Amino acid sequence: LHKRAKWLVMYDELVEYCNQHGHLRVSEEDDSELYEWMILQRKRYHGIVKTRTAMTNNQIEKLEALHFWCWSLDWRERTWHEQYTAAVEFYKEHGHTRVNKKDNPSLCNWIQTQGKRYKELKGHKPLSKRDLNLL
Repeated sequence: LHKRAKWLVMYDELVEYCNQHGHLRVSEEDDSELYEWMILQRKRYHGIVKTRTAMTNNQIEKLEALHFWCWSLDWRERTWHEQYTAAVEFYKEHGHTRVNKKDNPSLCNWIQTQGKRYKELKGHKPLSKRDLNLL
């Protein structure tokens, strides 16, 4: 399918989900494809992720017209992406991700946490498929 046609298919699925459930809190367990699509639309709207084609005014209007649509990003998700971006920039500059805790304790802790999540150590939430793919 052409990207715009695929977008309309996913939008229609979102409308159908809302009509069936009375809300738009799609979980990854409910419908992983729709869940990931919703995350991507929020990121595109906020400029967190760039795609080849910008979000059209029509797409924005359609999403904003949905009664339960929420444009806000969860603070945890926003923080994760801010740290991810910082880690990518650090890697580009230094060729590794061994951040000195004294220089940047926040980024150092975040990188260590992602490693633990990657290994799914007890007490740490495992990485989502999306986060794992980014790393």
